[in-house]
Amino acid sequence: MKPVISLILLLILVGEGNAQEAPKIVMHLQTADTLVHKSLVNQITNMKKEIPDAQVAVVCHGPGMDFLLKNKSYYVNKINALKLSDVSFIGCQFTMKQKNIKPEDLVPFAQTVPYAMVDIVKKQQAGWIYVKLGF
Repeated sequence: MKPVISLILLLILVGEGNAQEAPKIVMHLQTADTLVHKSLVNQITNMKKEIPDAQVAVVCHGPGMDFLLKNKSYYVNKINALKLSDVSFIGCQFTMKQKNIKPEDLVPFAQTVPYAMVDIVKKQQAGWIYVKLGF
């Protein structure tokens, strides 16, 4: 009887050790295409429904910065709602400099990094799942 109990306890401990942590997803946005922006909002919404504890980072650069601009984003309200559920929106300071975008031009919940591509690479090195957005 003791070997059976020991085996059960061992299986329980091994099972707990293999518990998966919440996925971390980095989504790469480099287009001003509003259909892609709409698709992004839908994808994040669906992801958070199915995997509520998923951590999502949307990294924007180049024309994709339009997604984070107050005066250009069609999805500010939806983005704002998503921000409440462990979704971060990150803009590229290099693109901002190239396009003369000021920090106050961005939606208030946007974060920035010096270089979007470097941030994406660092996230991938840290085990984040990479998703390229666009058609």
